[in-house]
Amino acid sequence: MPRRRRKNARTAAALTSAVLAAAVPAPARAAPAEPPPLPGPGNGCAGPSPVVAGDTSWAFKRVGPTGVWPLTRGAGVTVAVVDTGTSRAAAGLSGAVAAGTTVVGRGRGDSDCAGRGSALAGLVAARPVSGSLFAGVAPEARILPVRIVDGKGKVPPGALAAGIRAAAGAGAGVILIGVGVPAPDDALRSAVRLAVARDAVVVAAVSDRNAQEGRPPAPWYPASDPEVLAVGGLSASGARTERVAEGAGLDLLAPGERAYTVGPRGGGNYTVGGPAVAAAYVAGAAALVRAYHPGLGQAEVRRRLIATSEPSDGGVGVLDIYAAVADVAGPAVVVPGGSGGSVVLPTAAPPAPAKVIAGAVALGTAGAALGAYLIGLAVRSRRRLRRS
Repeated sequence: MPRRRRKNARTAAALTSAVLAAAVPAPARAAPAEPPPLPGPGNGCAGPSPVVAGDTSWAFKRVGPTGVWPLTRGAGVTVAVVDTGTSRAAAGLSGAVAAGTTVVGRGRGDSDCAGRGSALAGLVAARPVSGSLFAGVAPEARILPVRIVDGKGKVPPGALAAGIRAAAGAGAGVILIGVGVPAPDDALRSAVRLAVARDAVVVAAVSDRNAQEGRPPAPWYPASDPEVLAVGGLSASGARTERVAEGAGLDLLAPGERAYTVGPRGGGNYTVGGPAVAAAYVAGAAALVRAYHPGLGQAEVRRRLIATSEPSDGGVGVLDIYAAVADVAGPAVVVPGGSGGSVVLPTAAPPAPAKVIAGAVALGTAGAALGAYLIGLAVRSRRRLRRS
């Protein structure tokens, strides 16, 4: 790369870091230990974590949403989390969670025993809170919880389709699905068609069920549906975190291991992983794009996220929030959708100081103007790099 381009890129990065770091001082204290894994199914209700993350996770640094926060933080976009419900008491989600609904009984969706739905919602839209370095990708988006998991931790037949219908009927702009089934039925296909017709971006995790006895994993639905954005996980080393069935139509990769998120209550953090985590990062990115480009329909948002992704060795692009939001040229290619997934929660680090989260939230109008300039400069640099 020519010396001038390297200098411009370094200058933009230095200015961005300086502005964000100067906006707000670092939190007074934070635990240095990595948060524990979120308790898995069968361990009762998840309680508060005793550990507050002392740094942002490598996964958050990898997706880098703070670079576009001067332009958009997802305001005005509702993201439906179709899972175990989302706790309105989760740290950073206070006031951000609608009442929602449950399709496995009666009542609302804004409570969460298992903690899985809250963990996914936190990755999408948690607001920064005092004393913590954690925040979601789109910290001004709104969460619509839809519970499809019963008291035994199971997804009853028909519940997934009913949950998608409920999310679409409530007007969600993005629908996040961390579970799936190996064979779709007419009800599930119909539910996806309804969501697409209502202009919802449907984001679903691919299956985390690896090959057994030499057989490849089966396709997973609704992720394998061509009108659904199918997301797989990426490790800190750049490898995929799960195998995907041949021809399942994997669309996009995002960090899928050692991500930090919130518990259903308390101020601590948990560590989570799996393709549903990757899908949550993409759902947050979709909220940012929809907020900044309100004229784009759901299909255009899906295409934009895919077309602006970073190339990878496996041929499937890695989420690039920066380019998806700020690239004024927009996507140049159309990529079909597909592939499937279930959620595995519970289960190294690019730069970016921990101060970035607090600093980005505190930026005012002047910061937004400078941020827009820097983003434009960096996007132009990326384009030159890809052409050279």
